[in-house]
Amino acid sequence: MDAPTPKPGRRSRLPAVTLFVTLVLALTYVAAYQPLARRAESLDKSLRLAWEQFAATNRSSEATAGVKLENLGARLKALDASAADLAALRLLIDQRLALPADVRDQLQAPFQLIDFENERLLRAESLAALAKQQKVVFEPGATNGLPQYLGETGGSALLWPRLYFATQVLLLAAHTQVGSVRELTQLPDVDHRSAFDGHREFQEMPMRITLVGDLEPVGRFLTSLPLRGAELEATGLATVLTNKPALFIDHLLTRKAAPDRPGDVLVEVEVSGFVPLAGTVLQTNSPAELTR
Repeated sequence: MDAPTPKPGRRSRLPAVTLFVTLVLALTYVAAYQPLARRAESLDKSLRLAWEQFAATNRSSEATAGVKLENLGARLKALDASAADLAALRLLIDQRLALPADVRDQLQAPFQLIDFENERLLRAESLAALAKQQKVVFEPGATNGLPQYLGETGGSALLWPRLYFATQVLLLAAHTQVGSVRELTQLPDVDHRSAFDGHREFQEMPMRITLVGDLEPVGRFLTSLPLRGAELEATGLATVLTNKPALFIDHLLTRKAAPDRPGDVLVEVEVSGFVPLAGTVLQTNSPAELTR
């Protein structure tokens, strides 16, 4: 019996299909794959160049001297831990230097000279009355040392925290029952600016107080200056100084008050309060606006 004869159409289509598939793959390679390969190579070249520059910088930088590339992961973790510690420290600083709500409001409100002068007078009178009650002598230089408006054209709102700090220093002197306060002197502000962008982070407000008294109350006065809140319980002043800020000692000079009074000391101490200014917009006033 003769074998069946294959149909001529089926055999002739196979080379055509193969040729078509080959042509499609070739076009895909030329039109799609090669541009993608060149793009990937270009990106890889940039990445290699950046990595080589990073490695060279790492080898030459003093900050990373001796740090090998394989140790970068451990160094990154250490840096992350340091950043977390700094954030926690900043939170503690902000909490310690926080101002009362009314002082913060005064900082951001337009400064009114009449309101300030009236408040300054009231505080001077109340401080003098408290000193008399506590049997502490406030000489004229004590309450006269409360901050005064001296004709500033801007930043006058900062007089409010100055008045707050000065009031608290004199309140502390009265409640610790030092013998007498001779003088309170306001010293120039000190700017503390960010090393990153130069903005004022804190305004330091120093003042000098001169007082005379027995060593025990004077020592309690000095010990209580940096304390606030519950910390004052150790000195027995937590119930009477409920609004006291942390005040920081800069300079301290102590000597005998007089030859015939061996138990008394004369103390000159410079103390500072700090005003956090990050995110605070201070209002400025023209001279005419101050008295409205």
